[in-house]
Amino acid sequence: MNASKNVVEMFTRMLNGDKLSMDDEMQRYNCSAKTIQRYLRDIRESIAEIDLKLTYIHDLKTKTYYIKKETDIPLEEVLALLKVIIGIRAFGKTELNQLTKQLLGKLSKEDSHLAKRLINSTASKYVPVKSNYDLLPRIKKFSEYIDTHTAIEFTYLNSSQKIKTGIELPLSIYFDNFYFYVTTYNEQLNQIQIHRMDRFQSIVPLHNKKIPLPWNVKKDDGNEINNTYLISDGKQDNFQIYYSGFPQTALDHFPNSKVIKEFDNEVLIEGTAYTQGLIMWIMGQGTRVRVKSPVSLIEAVKSELRKTLEYY
Repeated sequence: MNASKNVVEMFTRMLNGDKLSMDDEMQRYNCSAKTIQRYLRDIRESIAEIDLKLTYIHDLKTKTYYIKKETDIPLEEVLALLKVIIGIRAFGKTELNQLTKQLLGKLSKEDSHLAKRLINSTASKYVPVKSNYDLLPRIKKFSEYIDTHTAIEFTYLNSSQKIKTGIELPLSIYFDNFYFYVTTYNEQLNQIQIHRMDRFQSIVPLHNKKIPLPWNVKKDDGNEINNTYLISDGKQDNFQIYYSGFPQTALDHFPNSKVIKEFDNEVLIEGTAYTQGLIMWIMGQGTRVRVKSPVSLIEAVKSELRKTLEYY
């Protein structure tokens, strides 16, 4: 009888979530209860001596022995992350399954089963946004380019379905409304550019090319997220709008905005956003929104409304 081998085997099964009973283990190893107790004592003492983030449990009610992982991420945090990942719909089903497996693997067997049951109804009906490329490898690559200040040469399919080429310096990655974005610096234009990560058609790192970044054009991607809604094309506009819906709905879409005046049936909201994204949001709100300023935004909304009416 190889006692060490038996202890390792029992320990491995417990790590995998198995609950051991005295009778089953006696039968499995064809030995006495005293021997099994010695094996279990060795496992318990090893866990106590080494910081393995494990808890040895003897359940007197079920008369079983098992190990519970002391995970770095508690159940509620893993569940919250999974719900967010499913809700944003950014990842294809293969990558969703990969992320789900990784996060569930941080939990004990019982918590993993519970989390899986709680996400099953939404995960089974998951429909990702359309993309021709896996995102995780791109997130990794762009993270490396940003960290090492590596310029890239690329081809890119823009929103007009036209292919453009460029040599730019990746600066940051952020997520907004279904998509991951990469901000880059274009030395020739001396401007920050914003690209949807999944629209890059080809990417080649240029390890020998150095693109210096002027301090005055460095972009704060935290502010970028706050200023971006749906589309980051066009210039940023300071705006004032009358809103008759639930005020927080508008404030949530434009994090830099605030209510500056309240009326009986509406509020006056002031904020900053990119023109195109702002127009799209206004058009989607119907009669709940009236633009007060700037005049250029009022005219742009009128133009969109006229174009819409031409379809009817």
